[in-house]
Amino acid sequence: MLKKVLAMTSSTQMLVAMFVGFGVGLFFGESVGWMGTIGTSVILLMQMTVLPYIVVSLVGGIGKLQKSTAKLIFSRAGLIMLLLWLLAIVMIALVPLSFPIIESASFFSTSSIEPVTPIDYFKLYIPSNPFESMADGYVPAMVVFSIAMGLALIGMQGEHKQQILTFMHTSSEIFSRITQGLVKILPIGIFAMSASAAGTMGVDEFASMQVYLISYFVLCLLLTFWVLPWIVASLTPITFAQALRISKSSLVTAFATGNIFIVIPVIVEECKQVMREHDNLCEDGATLIEILVPIAFTFPNIGKLTVILFVYFAGWFNGTPVDISSIPSLSISGLLALFGSVYVAIPFMLDLVKLPADLFQLFVMSGFITGKFNSIAAVMNLFVLTLLTASLFQKSLKLRPPQLLKMGIGIGASVVVTLLVCRVGMGTFIQSPEITSGVIANMQVADKVPTKVKRQFPVIGQTPATPIRSVQDIRDAGTLRVGYIPSNVPFSYYNNAGQLVGFDTAMANKLAEDLKVKIEFIPFRKDKLAASLKAGFFDIAMSGLAMDIEQMDALSYANPVLELNIAIATRDHLVNDFKSNDKIKQMQGMTVAYVEHSDAIEDAKKMAPNIKFVKIEGYKDFFRQKKQKYDAVVISAQAGSAWTLFFPGYGIALLENKSHYPVAYAVAQNNQSLLNYINNWQRLRKVDGTQEQIYDYWMLGKGAEKVEPRWSIIRNVLHWVD
Repeated sequence: MLKKVLAMTSSTQMLVAMFVGFGVGLFFGESVGWMGTIGTSVILLMQMTVLPYIVVSLVGGIGKLQKSTAKLIFSRAGLIMLLLWLLAIVMIALVPLSFPIIESASFFSTSSIEPVTPIDYFKLYIPSNPFESMADGYVPAMVVFSIAMGLALIGMQGEHKQQILTFMHTSSEIFSRITQGLVKILPIGIFAMSASAAGTMGVDEFASMQVYLISYFVLCLLLTFWVLPWIVASLTPITFAQALRISKSSLVTAFATGNIFIVIPVIVEECKQVMREHDNLCEDGATLIEILVPIAFTFPNIGKLTVILFVYFAGWFNGTPVDISSIPSLSISGLLALFGSVYVAIPFMLDLVKLPADLFQLFVMSGFITGKFNSIAAVMNLFVLTLLTASLFQKSLKLRPPQLLKMGIGIGASVVVTLLVCRVGMGTFIQSPEITSGVIANMQVADKVPTKVKRQFPVIGQTPATPIRSVQDIRDAGTLRVGYIPSNVPFSYYNNAGQLVGFDTAMANKLAEDLKVKIEFIPFRKDKLAASLKAGFFDIAMSGLAMDIEQMDALSYANPVLELNIAIATRDHLVNDFKSNDKIKQMQGMTVAYVEHSDAIEDAKKMAPNIKFVKIEGYKDFFRQKKQKYDAVVISAQAGSAWTLFFPGYGIALLENKSHYPVAYAVAQNNQSLLNYINNWQRLRKVDGTQEQIYDYWMLGKGAEKVEPRWSIIRNVLHWVD
């Protein structure tokens, strides 16, 4: 058996290793997650020679060129690369047309209000310290340095030049031999990575990303096995079948490993081989191929550009699709950002189109499998660029109008048909997600103390007043009375079981637990808050209260418990309009509701005089409106995000200035004893992490969903383990 495995070609060994790994992962589940470290170790070993190989191949390859040849490479290869980039950008921008129309929403994320670290293009492209560029992985800067050395060698003569070129050539052969040796252990790494991925990544993790995954796979496969080979077959003597045949080994390796570094030497040899088959390769042509592949590798390839599709998906998923007017800037900026790492480029692009940066987590989660598909597109891009440039250099590239027309019609028709099939298929089988609304509607307060919830509002002048109680009075009575605002998501609201829950409900339970008393919740209306506290209807109000200057002389606020961000909640199709101050100023006939923030509303009226602002009693009056009296509502980003979980047809727009305001708990004006206790208690619960834990649960949704063990044959079918 071992002899048969060893007798297989390397690409077959990798395929077998990948599928066997998937089988092992499905069988054993999470227990083989540790095998990912083996796969990572093998891949790091494979990368060991890549950067040095790029340096020596560029310096040695460019250094032995004639000046005329060097000009040819950088002019003609550059033009072909630009045309391929343009083709990819257009196709990527068209793919979102296949997305089905669904409504979705998500919990608030702190990253949506955090600034994105700007890309340092100087360090990325300018090798002020070449050694730092190499150490930090700034490949473009390292390439600039290597090209500069190679160009300097072109103008040199004499024995010293030959010594340098000989050293570079010898070093290149050394690195190639090391790579060939490491390829023998690559199937082990592929097996380990496949087993780890299949064992740890559950189907549920991809449930919300199925639209992105399907459209991404289709895009990469269409480019790799149809569009790019057709371009080669239409413009060069190389046939469609030959283009697929020569790339087979590299495609399999790239797909199995998700890494194109390690196939650069293979691409070089395969391109030279297919050109020789057509008696179309001179010595200068072979040299051109040797240096072109490493150079092209350092530029964003089509495979890398395909990740821009995630930004379009993120906008669709977030309910705020990318505007058509933003597509050119997104494409150009994305292309420049992708000269660096995708892990820098994606947050940059999300910020560019004003999308929450935490959506990047979805990109990372899907990275293992999407990385395999963009790797094959990248490999085919390198093959096509190299073959087209070499054919142009050898004067065998033909621009025949009939062939160009046939290619254009064929590619255009195939793209249209593919998009239609995907749109109909995904629209039929993919339904609107219901997980988030179900989650927030079933969330519960943990570790509850004995609780009583009143739903009838006390009435000033009718409900008997009681004396204002100190901390000791509360302990003596054995009950803490807390005022709350009903339907004030996510601070205080009723879940599906009819229980009062929310951030402040949980905080109130913790406060009662620390006081060692029971708790009683009494509803109130915000405009009656000061009078209700003075009448002793409750001891403290805990319900997402914005600190109001107008009430400060009638009650006492404790230290701010949270700082919230002012935002606008509106219908999904209007969200992008409210993100821009200029667009807000130009609005006509809009009606914006508000519950609080009267001082901010006065400023807004001056900025946008054509907008009508209307005060409403509660946010439910906006989200549950039936006649669409209000176009938008001023609300905190945190509360607005929670409301959109119940009403996914709405979205949240953060204002350009990202204004924020404090919320605090309130006690009666003269209740200094309770005020001091609350301030000290808050400091304690902030420092020990209790408040953060409650915030993460109710605001960010962390831990709100029960995580089941990964499905596996050994657990769910054979029942050998629990």
